[in-house]
Amino acid sequence: MDSMTNRSFYMPRGLIARMTSAQTHTRLKPDGYDNLSELVRAVAEKEVVRLEEKYNGGRPFPKVERLPSGPSRAGALRGAELRALNRQAQAQAEGQTGEKGPQKRRKGA
Repeated sequence: MDSMTNRSFYMPRGLIARMTSAQTHTRLKPDGYDNLSELVRAVAEKEVVRLEEKYNGGRPFPKVERLPSGPSRAGALRGAELRALNRQAQAQAEGQTGEKGPQKRRKGA
């Protein structure tokens, strides 16, 4: 077995709550897990094996030395949505007061 390491990942709060509940309520069952780490390892192992079988002939993928920089697709979409909501809120606030907020200078202007 590989040595253990601690990693941090972002996950939806609802999924974490469901995982915790599922693990806790089934821990004494024959196929239950003693803790969340065991549950996450088992699920991750199954999915990694599936991806290796589907996309790499059942072999492990080459090691990744460095992760790509920048946001994930989901992060980029979240950022775009937040910026749109902020613009909408600013436009509504300007419409109520009749005043414009600080303007950003555009490059080349």
